[in-house]
Amino acid sequence: MKTFLDDNFILKTETAQKLFHDYAKKMPIFDFHNHLSAKEIYEDKSLGNLANAWLDGDHYKWRQMRSYGIPENLVTGKSDDFKRFMAYVYTIQGAVGNPLYHWTHLELQRYFGITEPLTPENAEAVWNKCNEKLASPEYSVRNLLRMQNVKVLCTTDDPADSLEWHKEIIEDNFEIKVLPSFRPDGAMGISKSTFVEYIKKLSEVSGRKIETFADLIMALEDRADFFKKMGSLVSDMSLETDFFVPATYEDADAVFQKALKGKELTAEETITYQSYLLIQLGVIYKERGFVMQLHAGAIRDNNKALLAKAGNNVGNDSLADFNYISQIGGLLNAINNLSGLPKTVLYNLNPKDNEALATMCGNFWENDDAELSLEDLAVGKPSRVQFGPAWWFCDHKDGIEEQLRVYSRTNLLGGFIGMLTDSRSFLSFPRHEYFRRILCNFVGEKVENGEFPWNEKQLGKMIEDICWNNAEKFFC
Repeated sequence: MKTFLDDNFILKTETAQKLFHDYAKKMPIFDFHNHLSAKEIYEDKSLGNLANAWLDGDHYKWRQMRSYGIPENLVTGKSDDFKRFMAYVYTIQGAVGNPLYHWTHLELQRYFGITEPLTPENAEAVWNKCNEKLASPEYSVRNLLRMQNVKVLCTTDDPADSLEWHKEIIEDNFEIKVLPSFRPDGAMGISKSTFVEYIKKLSEVSGRKIETFADLIMALEDRADFFKKMGSLVSDMSLETDFFVPATYEDADAVFQKALKGKELTAEETITYQSYLLIQLGVIYKERGFVMQLHAGAIRDNNKALLAKAGNNVGNDSLADFNYISQIGGLLNAINNLSGLPKTVLYNLNPKDNEALATMCGNFWENDDAELSLEDLAVGKPSRVQFGPAWWFCDHKDGIEEQLRVYSRTNLLGGFIGMLTDSRSFLSFPRHEYFRRILCNFVGEKVENGEFPWNEKQLGKMIEDICWNNAEKFFC
């Protein structure tokens, strides 16, 4: 019987162990999509106690606590923190096969030096030890990032955001890059009751009167320029329903005018507007060198009673099941024909779409015919359109392994850009280690099975590339 979460956790072969310990383990972290607070990073916040650190914003944990029958006041409420912590401790005792169990114990090991499994019997001792450390300046959020060798992280931000905290971080000369991501959900949400108010806010922030679709695009261009000035490298968008049909400016503007008058839109009108806006956003991203991230397949806020009680982003979401692959192809093709395609990352939440989305990525590449030297050919670079890492409901061991299998058989694994946290928790960065162990085990088994030759220099570099170098090339 193997020891739980020892040094060779997940690493089944000597090859895997060598690749991880000699190559993957030392690489810094480029976390290109998360939901961390720039304000809390600037303020170098103390996380308080372990309940605050683990439970104040983590919907992964909240879902499982509800599954155990924990009442909502102990999940997202303001109940006694130790009781909330104990509710989570009891919850994970049954979390066999759930990534939360592994993540929890990786966090206890990497941040707090606690190697024994967390149980109700030792929970109070763990609580006291962790809280003592969390109360010290050495465990501020900036130092927690330093502990995991984070070098770049990209937050999620609305175009109308002032980015005041990102500006403060830059002026404070914090050595870790905290970069905003351009996420125009508000501009896309034309069918929502908040749309007209959002356009007013965007108008105020951009200093442009927005009366036409063209005005909207110019306002978004202005904000994208501001984001770029603040260091932004990426955009992001969640695609949750049909989002693409062929559309013209006139079509989009007519729908936009109707929405500004407060009139109800048909589903067809909403898609028409969103289609043309997505195309224009792609042009904006291409011109500014932003990477376009498209996350497809979530169905949000399913339990309306829970939505009313606790709000959104509380673990009330699941996998959608709609066929969007041809729409992705149509969207990418339309942008490519208009301006050339920006670098793009495509994420799917429903694993049924793995193969289809991965093969779509291989249809788009660089548009130029540059002359390359032999040295250029030796270096290579990541694919222009990437099949994104296993995301949200798929970032468990099985999901990561399947994403690697699909990526490697449909693309070139050596060009993969690696992992992200998609997290609101400052303790979440050992998830990169989790991914790296799975990656090294995947490659190691190929070598041990005689499916790929052992060349330490080549494979070691490939592991380093996937863990850090490829993301740095791709996003920067």
